[in-house]
Amino acid sequence: MHYSRKIPLFNRLRPALLSLLLLVSFGGAALATPRPHYAVAGHEKPVALLHAGKTTYLVTEHSVFRLEGGEFVRKTQSVSAIQCATLADTALWLGTHAGVLRLNTATFRPRPVALPGTDAAANITALFRDARGAVWVGANGSGVFRWTNDAFTQELKTPAINGGVATADSSVWIATSIGLNHKQHGDWTRYNEEGVANHEIPDNIVEKLLPDNAGNLWVVMSDAICVFEGGGRRAEAEAELPTVKFLGRPGNELSSVAYLPGAGRLFATTNGLLLLPNEPASFASFTPATDKIEPKRLLLPLPKLPSAGIPVLLEVDQQQRLWMVGTEGVTVLTAKEFQRFVQAQAANKNEFARK
Repeated sequence: MHYSRKIPLFNRLRPALLSLLLLVSFGGAALATPRPHYAVAGHEKPVALLHAGKTTYLVTEHSVFRLEGGEFVRKTQSVSAIQCATLADTALWLGTHAGVLRLNTATFRPRPVALPGTDAAANITALFRDARGAVWVGANGSGVFRWTNDAFTQELKTPAINGGVATADSSVWIATSIGLNHKQHGDWTRYNEEGVANHEIPDNIVEKLLPDNAGNLWVVMSDAICVFEGGGRRAEAEAELPTVKFLGRPGNELSSVAYLPGAGRLFATTNGLLLLPNEPASFASFTPATDKIEPKRLLLPLPKLPSAGIPVLLEVDQQQRLWMVGTEGVTVLTAKEFQRFVQAQAANKNEFARK
């Protein structure tokens, strides 16, 4: 399906999204040496990076690691593939192909947690905490449940659950194959392709939900990517959502998004890291009339960091350090280190353009 519309939305984010279709290629320059890289045993697909005070956990497809000194130490393994995870007090919750596991972080012994009225081996596709600390579980084929007072309550009976997240404005968002469900102030709203009253999105099949550290929610669908803006501006954003067909090139899959103050928006994709630099003031007034993109705004492809491979997860912590997690390990950069890295690549691009 081809989706085309004018997008008269917030000037700061809108032009950036419209220009995501553009991509420039150039030779990579030698990198400055980054801070120590953390190798992770097994080379498994990362699922979640979780912080609790000074403690950091890494959940991969079949393992749970804890950062101890300069090493990620494996604490437990799961036979069933882990698809999602969250941290609640002293317990790690893991969503697997065969149900929910709960682990005390002192012993790391897994304990199955059964959903009410469902198969004990339910396929768990969403697991997260809301702003009040309640744990939510989405099971494909069974619906969505909320854990409070040591018991589950069913919240949605929609069977085709693909993912779920909570955002800082106390909202809960559930991705399904028949649209996007949103709960706020006790009320559920569904966005879909046939939506009315400003509840329309370009595609019914919502594959994943990616919140960034700037408060925005990136909604990845089978045929488009759109954004619900945070920071108290979401009501305005719901009038018409900024939407693109793809990032960089058709078929490039988006897995994570982070905002780096002073640098721009960073996207982890199957084609590698892509940076959309901060918007210049002169570009904010551009309003397209069609899907044809004219201005010379380009995504900046960033080369692989040594030993890091292609990142799958991006995380900005409270110290504004950027954590990049891939199958080959974890790399952490301070804000200044990342800015120097980007400046070197931008200079290299300009040199390439002059040749």
